[in-house]
Amino acid sequence: MKNFRRTAIASVINLALAGIPDAHAADAEALERRIRELESRLEKLDQAEALKAKAVAYTTPAVLPEVEKLNRKVNTLERKLEVQDEVNTSAFKKLPIFEAGADGFKITSSDKKHQLRIGGTVQTDYRNFLGDNPRAWIPGSPGSYGGIGPDSIFIRQGRIILEGRVFNDIYFKIMPDFAQNTNNTNLLPDAYVDFAYIPQASLLVGKFKPSIGLERLQGDTTTAFLERAFPTNLAPNRDVGIQLHGAFAMPGYKTETAPGPIDTKNAFTYQVGITGGTGDSGNAFGFGGPTSSFANNKEFDGRIFAQPFQHSGYAWLEGFGVGLSGSFSNPDHQTLQPQKTPLGQTQFIDYTSLNAQTQTGARTITADGRSNRIYPQAFWYKGPFGLMGEYVASTQTLNASGAGASRQNNVSQTNTAAQVQVSYVVTGEDNRFDGVKPMRNFDPLNGSWGALQLAARWTELNVDKDTFQILDPTKSASKATAGTFGANWFLNQYALIRFDYEYVSFNGGAGTTTGTGANTVYHVTNRPSEQVLSTRFQLAF
Repeated sequence: MKNFRRTAIASVINLALAGIPDAHAADAEALERRIRELESRLEKLDQAEALKAKAVAYTTPAVLPEVEKLNRKVNTLERKLEVQDEVNTSAFKKLPIFEAGADGFKITSSDKKHQLRIGGTVQTDYRNFLGDNPRAWIPGSPGSYGGIGPDSIFIRQGRIILEGRVFNDIYFKIMPDFAQNTNNTNLLPDAYVDFAYIPQASLLVGKFKPSIGLERLQGDTTTAFLERAFPTNLAPNRDVGIQLHGAFAMPGYKTETAPGPIDTKNAFTYQVGITGGTGDSGNAFGFGGPTSSFANNKEFDGRIFAQPFQHSGYAWLEGFGVGLSGSFSNPDHQTLQPQKTPLGQTQFIDYTSLNAQTQTGARTITADGRSNRIYPQAFWYKGPFGLMGEYVASTQTLNASGAGASRQNNVSQTNTAAQVQVSYVVTGEDNRFDGVKPMRNFDPLNGSWGALQLAARWTELNVDKDTFQILDPTKSASKATAGTFGANWFLNQYALIRFDYEYVSFNGGAGTTTGTGANTVYHVTNRPSEQVLSTRFQLAF
């Protein structure tokens, strides 16, 4: 095509030259030379293009397949790497988050919807009775007595705590206890599920602390003393049931979710529940648990509690809280728990020792009939200072049944108890209902000694005088008053060493009898006072 074009151009030029006069022959010759030069250059250009075409034709069939093969391999490897990156990224996103820090050991799902916290509690106590003490109750043998003491060292708690949430709003807690205690066996204190979809109305189901006593609701590892005061004796310990509970914040603030039977985060809280019914100091499915069906012994309880000065701007009142709780039941021959002193755990009300003037033959005393409690309570925490108080009146019907005739079979009993406790953190940390957290952990080489809290408590339990129409007044005291002094040394937020001294005085509960049956004469004197010094080494995380 290119040669044809060149030839056509030359022909046109020759025809044009044919018509040029001789006078311009010289110019024509010059033009021809120029044309020939151009033709020569065009030929060389054609030759170069031909050689290039041959080179491409020669190399392309040999080189392109290898290049394409390498390109395919590179593309394949790149895609594999992309897929692997996608798989690794997806797998990494699904990996749980493991935490071990100030808040304990946690496993959280990658989407933060599920969480498991692993904790535990170990408490080792040494109990030492001082001076002359009343005859102590021997655990496991109700009604049996030994000598002074006994002094002992024992494991008070050995618990594993598994708690957390699933799908954000369903909370749970499982807490077995492997320590032998004076309630014989309570191997599973807590096991519940809390459906907390909205904080204003959550549903708690399982085994938990009924929301009645204030100090009972305080954590077992965060109380100011080794053992709780007398008002706790007149409320249930643990029970199985269902509870509706909720909370409300002050206007303008968000209500916080607080799963479980206690909430101290929000300004106003309530709990309403129904449980199997265990009686005073009772544990479900442990020693002294329900003796008949749930339908007969079920108990209704309710509690309201307010912290009316939260976010009020009055800093000295923001830690004040006040509440009222109560319960109602109609038990059917429910087992009665013996009443014991707080620290020494010495029995001073024995429901197995009967009044010989009114009871003959083999008799058993149970709670049978209407039962109710009223339980006002309050606390106040400001900086290092803490104050707590509560009162309870527990009414129940005592029934003495069994072999033999009885001139007195049923007695309405109203026992009352109260306590006031004050505490102060001398190292300056905040004193709180949920415990003290040291500002500096124990590290003597660097001059850090942890936190020190001092505490004092007065508590009293009064037994209804009508109770002694069926109980032996020489075996059961009508009143017990205890004064307790404590020091709590927080090595860090997990480790704690406690020291408590308690003095208990009694009205009645000792003496002799003469005669039998209706001729029995009681010579009642006061039981000797009880003095106990106890130490606890605790690790709770």
